[in-house]
Amino acid sequence: MARTKNGFIMSKKKIETKLKNDQTFSMYFHDLRQIAETSFLYEDLPDTINISYMERVLFDCGMACIFEEPVVGLVCLPCVPLGRYNIYGFPTRVRAYSGFTGFSRELMLSECVLIFNTGIEKSSFLFKGTLGAYAERLATIKRTEDINVYAQRTPITMVVPKDQVETYVNTLDRYENFGKIIFGYKGYDLEAIKALNTGAPFVAGNLHDLFTKEWNEAIGYLGVSNVSVYKKERVSTDEVARSMGGAIAHRNVRQFPRERAIEEVNKKWGEKYGFEAKVTFNENLLDLEPADGMQNIIGYNREEQGEIEEGETRRRI
Repeated sequence: MARTKNGFIMSKKKIETKLKNDQTFSMYFHDLRQIAETSFLYEDLPDTINISYMERVLFDCGMACIFEEPVVGLVCLPCVPLGRYNIYGFPTRVRAYSGFTGFSRELMLSECVLIFNTGIEKSSFLFKGTLGAYAERLATIKRTEDINVYAQRTPITMVVPKDQVETYVNTLDRYENFGKIIFGYKGYDLEAIKALNTGAPFVAGNLHDLFTKEWNEAIGYLGVSNVSVYKKERVSTDEVARSMGGAIAHRNVRQFPRERAIEEVNKKWGEKYGFEAKVTFNENLLDLEPADGMQNIIGYNREEQGEIEEGETRRRI
């Protein structure tokens, strides 16, 4: 037994169930987080800027700053606004800091380049909250699917006279072991047996389809084009392009702020350090591999026919 915050006692079974629910949620949230943090590729940035750390900061804080540190060179660290804001809503001063070494430095806006995750300074809470909502829905569907599969064991509850339990157990044993003949005796009352089938209808397949739909919507929010097609016919490029519009729009929400920041970095320090950096969406997220049960068709830029046939390309879910 364990006591909760409110003083209620939870049984071991309830604790195990809650842990499984939390683990399933965490699994999908971290899956989505990893996709978010690897969505963009940066080319020709100085090695002193750790791109993985920068994306992690953008995910957690929504904002980071790139500035020139005299000893190291260009670095990117999390920052907090200081003082007043200018007419465009940007802080006139920020404090860059490292949570690992205790380093901090106050910077004027002209001394650094602010880079945002979605173009809104305080968007981190909303962005993570949305991914958390998707992860919770995915976890709920998956746990429901687990329960439905578990229920397919279909145990049967038997009600028999108390003084004849052993007789009926032997009868069922013969049945389970494929006995050709089951013998009874005079007075063997079959009508006294009552059976309750505790099985549940198998809906795991429908739940899997729903899970796939929610997963596609979640990664579409991250800008990954993922068009699910279930109909057994040719799909026109116009259909595919229209379906991908939402994913591309969400991709731009995060890509444009990064592009603007990298352009400003190039103007400030590109000539001094000899680089011309750029950021692009990670096309490796669009690699297609065979998968069963559905098709996720991408390739509306094909120069050939302009149609994609069923079974040509699929994405692994």
